[in-house]
Amino acid sequence: MNRTFYYNGTMITMDSDHPMAANFLVEDGVIQAVDVDEEDIGFTRQDEMTEWVDLQGRVVTPGFHDSHMHLVEYGYNQRYCVDLSEAVSAEDVVRRMRAFIAEQQIPAGSWIIGSRWNQEHFPDKRLLSREDLDRVSDCHYVFAKRVCIHIAAVNSKVLELAGIDHNTYLDNQNIGRYPDGMPDGRIYEDAIADMVLVHKPALSVKEIEQVIEETLREIKARGFTAVQCDDMKAFSDFTSKERILRAYDNLRKQQRLPVRVFAQIQVSSLEEFRQLQKILVEIADDQWFSWKRLKLILDGSLGAETAALTVPYRNRRQRGLLNFSDAELELLVRESYESGMQLLCHCIGDRAMEQAIRVITPFQNKYGTDCRPRLVHCQIATEPLLDRMAQAGILADIQPAFVPTDYAVAEQKLDLRQAYALYAWRTMLEKGMMISGSSDCPVERCDALYGMQAAVTRMDLQGRPTGGFLPEERLSPYEALALYTKAPAYTVKMEGQMGRIAPGYFSDFTVLDGNPLLVPPQQIHSISIVETHCGA
Repeated sequence: MNRTFYYNGTMITMDSDHPMAANFLVEDGVIQAVDVDEEDIGFTRQDEMTEWVDLQGRVVTPGFHDSHMHLVEYGYNQRYCVDLSEAVSAEDVVRRMRAFIAEQQIPAGSWIIGSRWNQEHFPDKRLLSREDLDRVSDCHYVFAKRVCIHIAAVNSKVLELAGIDHNTYLDNQNIGRYPDGMPDGRIYEDAIADMVLVHKPALSVKEIEQVIEETLREIKARGFTAVQCDDMKAFSDFTSKERILRAYDNLRKQQRLPVRVFAQIQVSSLEEFRQLQKILVEIADDQWFSWKRLKLILDGSLGAETAALTVPYRNRRQRGLLNFSDAELELLVRESYESGMQLLCHCIGDRAMEQAIRVITPFQNKYGTDCRPRLVHCQIATEPLLDRMAQAGILADIQPAFVPTDYAVAEQKLDLRQAYALYAWRTMLEKGMMISGSSDCPVERCDALYGMQAAVTRMDLQGRPTGGFLPEERLSPYEALALYTKAPAYTVKMEGQMGRIAPGYFSDFTVLDGNPLLVPPQQIHSISIVETHCGA
């Protein structure tokens, strides 16, 4: 038996029956007692079976939990890609990618991957094109992903490899073109994986294991004890999808997962889902690696203007893209419910949200609201849509860090006089909805404390916009902490085992050097992580 008594701390338990505590007892990875009288615990400091840990007055919360991210994508970017997040122009992108080739001495014929560029940082606000990336190299395959991961730009060598020219894929709106019909190198949505990345050499299972393990160690150091990961589109070929699942399974079997992982299995078709099911049935689903969630991408992103809106973008004719017809979506939703897999739908625009709610609601009525389907993002909503979500028992995964990044873009691209409910977290709670917090990493940094601060202030770290963007939608510090603790546990139906410091719960907790409920809201992100414990 491994027994540890943690004392002399300030525990924010997230347990409404016992909200604060000074100590707790752990045995074999499970919390046995909270706030016990040290004179009545049944052992002494001399007991060799028990370790006494003085928390020295520090603050303890349940372990942080990110309810939606792309872990393999993030880890791959860190290990193999050129970070373009600070690029200030297309020319700067070219310079950075050229420098990467020279510094790494990458041989001709190799792929060069850039990540996280954002044309909103460029003076002309122009998307990257094939001409830009042709200047990087004409003897490498050059591919650069926008920060949202819904747009990529490629050079002519990649277009040639993918067989994309002025005569091919003419009916595919996800292939960008010049007025004369020639491809402009801009690739959107599913075409990124299905037409381009499918040609990229795959990583081995061992290489993927290294990416996962290194990334999880980094994330644990940031206070996380659980993450929910959408990894199936990190690489497009089916072999890589299988290898990602095998890598997670191997790490779990070897007890090398430092935090708990809940996979979100993203597919683009019913055929793909059934292919993956043949692999998934061979993989156990337990407290360390769980895969019983199906993820569908219904629309695109705000920055790419592919999020599906009911009305056109400001000064534009387009309304974004829906990736599924109602009939296609209904087939996948039916399969999800009948197979017992929890359903998640990426929905940024109100038209995508309406489609999801309309198709999901009959299945909720048939199977019961405890199926807990989820809409991921819910950025550009309306109050009637949120009413329908609440009534149908549909949950929302939100990304507080999107507000500091997106508020200026939203004002530019949307007619805010429309009856939108934008990033409407307070409204969601008031309607009785369960909302959980996430980063969508690598879109934003996997940082719960920064996410909490954004939820409370609705401002960036420089205090912009003054007073916060739509400040009536701000959350309290306690509500913000719940986004990253007990709410995500509920989304994966583990609310009886995770997300609180209470008897019977896993000993997953984070030690902080400050109290996020008491510091000034603009300082929440400055609190440091002292330790992270997961099941120990």
